[in-house]
Amino acid sequence: MNLLRLLRSFWPHILLAAGLAVLPAVAQAWLPGRVVKPLFDQVLAGQFDRLGEVLWVGAGLLLLLVVSGYALEAFMGYLSVKVPAVWRERVFEHLLKTHLMALPTSPGGLTGRLIADLKELEGFLFYSLGGLLGQGVLLLALLWQLLLHYTELTLYLLLVLLPMALLLGWIGTWVTHYSRRTQAALERLAGRMAEGFGRLELIRALHLEDFMRARFRHSNLQQYRLGRTRSLIAALNLPLGQLATTLLLGLLLFLGVGAVQRGQMTPGDLTAFLTLLALAIAPLQVLSRVGTGFAQAEGAAARVVDLLGLPYAPPMGALRPESLEGRLELRHLSYSYPDSTATLQNLKLCLEPGSFTAIVGPSGAGKSTLLRVLLGLYPPSEGQVLLDGRDLQSYDAAWLRARMAWVPQEPMLFAGTVQENLAVLAPGASPEAMQNALQTVGLYPEVSLQTLLDDEGGGLSVGQRQRLAIAAALLREAKILLLDEITSALDKQSEGQVVAALEAVRRGRTVVVVAHRLSTVQHADQIVVMENGRIVELGTHAELMALGGVYAGLWRG
Repeated sequence: MNLLRLLRSFWPHILLAAGLAVLPAVAQAWLPGRVVKPLFDQVLAGQFDRLGEVLWVGAGLLLLLVVSGYALEAFMGYLSVKVPAVWRERVFEHLLKTHLMALPTSPGGLTGRLIADLKELEGFLFYSLGGLLGQGVLLLALLWQLLLHYTELTLYLLLVLLPMALLLGWIGTWVTHYSRRTQAALERLAGRMAEGFGRLELIRALHLEDFMRARFRHSNLQQYRLGRTRSLIAALNLPLGQLATTLLLGLLLFLGVGAVQRGQMTPGDLTAFLTLLALAIAPLQVLSRVGTGFAQAEGAAARVVDLLGLPYAPPMGALRPESLEGRLELRHLSYSYPDSTATLQNLKLCLEPGSFTAIVGPSGAGKSTLLRVLLGLYPPSEGQVLLDGRDLQSYDAAWLRARMAWVPQEPMLFAGTVQENLAVLAPGASPEAMQNALQTVGLYPEVSLQTLLDDEGGGLSVGQRQRLAIAAALLREAKILLLDEITSALDKQSEGQVVAALEAVRRGRTVVVVAHRLSTVQHADQIVVMENGRIVELGTHAELMALGGVYAGLWRG
């Protein structure tokens, strides 16, 4: 069971909570026999000599009930936020190492799972599990008192509770089914919201408001309908519980009055018995809803466990040589995404240390995929990538990534100062080195180490973000620098600044640039022209222009 798997490592906490639940349960179970019965029997008989003693016992039990009840409630509150927090972190760490091709949904959908599904678990722990422990232990204590003192009447009670439990369990299976579907719909809804909020400017510019509204309305309506069905089924628990409780109380009251008439019970016995039953009503009603909460949490837990079952990325080797020249070679390299035709086909290419290689071609040619293969993120389907004559996959991943720098079209930047960002992207770099790097890429003085950035580098222009990412690569002293479409969204002035920054840091590095704007890379040592996953042309700008093939057509177009 998925929910029990998530709770397995917290059994000591749950046992402690169960122990805390015993004290208020015992206090309530003793009240009828130790206080209510003596009071009624002595008052009706006119005996008041032990009245003070009975009241003191009642005060003690009440104090125990209040203090232990608070302790249980507070501990369950702590546990309800502790467990989701631990699993949120564990799942996040697992996803960071998951095979990229195995991720089942969009970033918005994954976010929805980590928040919404684990929020469901939080509600279950506080309300359902807390109710199960507190009210469940209380019900056991009350049944123990009932069986001990009123055996015959209690057996009638148990005969009614058994079919009621079976009925509620059947309802719970349906709630579990609809809970999983509701959470999946909520995940899609989160993806729609992320899609809309993340592209709001583009949506307005293209006048897509009606289209996006319709997409969102469809997902929202789907989630609403599933949630409504789940709620309608879950709501059956309360009226069924109330009906069973009312009928049961009527039956037991009838039997109890008959026992008093026959002299088998005193009025105090009957009052204590009815008090025990009255105390048992609340636990019965709470427990009738626990099954629903458990079913909803089980559906959410199943989706969390699904994420934990995703495979890790294939492990790389352990090779950590003392030095790296930076020579890259592709030998009959092919790569295919899952369930698709080959994106890269039989690539043969050599990139010498310190060289500047440009990869160009139409959209969908496989250029960005090739960069990811060179980074070791995607292991080849066939063939090899060799780094200094050794298979790229044989290197230690951490060692390799420390010596390679990737600058995507949208660099990863965080909220905080420029210095804090550089400290994350280039660990160990001194403030003086950071300052020099900013000057090298032409950012200083327009951007300083104390310049404050918003999320994703907000506060800087696109060109400034690109140059900051190049500065981070410079600080890392990476021998291999890979850049993906870094000037495609820039104006001429910003493009010139980024190209100048690239020229400043390329010395002594193997540089690979995927370019849409050919003017950015016309001075490259070699230009690789790709089309449909294949290398169709290779040479310098002058050679390819003289050839008059695909590259020349792209340049003139």
